[in-house]
Amino acid sequence: MPFIPITLLATGFIGNLLLVALLIGDATAPGRIPLFAAAVLALGGAALMLGGLALLEPRDDRRSPADHLS
Repeated sequence: MPFIPITLLATGFIGNLLLVALLIGDATAPGRIPLFAAAVLALGGAALMLGGLALLEPRDDRRSPADHLS
C-alpha cells in the first residue's frame, strides 16, 4: 500500500483547507493574517500534493527513442 504518497496528499489537502479557513476568517475578522503565512500554506500544500502524486505515478523504465540515437 502506498502509505507515504497518500500521506503527502492528505497533508497537502489539510494544509490547503487550513489556508481556506484562515482566509475566510481573515475576510470576516478585523485583524489580518500575515501574507507570508498564507503563501507558505499555499505553496507547501501544493508541493506536498504534487510530491504525493509524483510518487503514485508508475515508473517507466523503458528508454526513450532519443536515447537510442547516441
